[in-house]
Amino acid sequence: MDRPLIKAILLSPEDNVATLLADAAKGQEVEIIDDTNCSLGKVVTQQAITFGNKIALAAIAEQEKISKGSYPIGITIKAIPKGELVHVQNVRSTRVDIPEPIIKQIIETMQIEE
Repeated sequence: MDRPLIKAILLSPEDNVATLLADAAKGQEVEIIDDTNCSLGKVVTQQAITFGNKIALAAIAEQEKISKGSYPIGITIKAIPKGELVHVQNVRSTRVDIPEPIIKQIIETMQIEE
């Protein structure tokens, strides 16, 4: 059975992540769209990514800024491959210092592959 086409929206051309508009399974193709629903290309997920979370549009180096909506939202703590979930397991916020035990709890609760 074919999987439904999943989309992720790129909020700004300067961004290096897009936000998923539905849950995506590991290995699923995600269509990247802009705010006019124009297709910008496709990325294959490297792990399951749930609705509302971010996917890396290209490989992102360690200590690189994450940009969403043309605004820097975090700094990578390790390299992130194209198609991987961009979240607390590989990024630290530039605005909020989340304690390590809370990060571990988020990773466990969301069942994030590391």
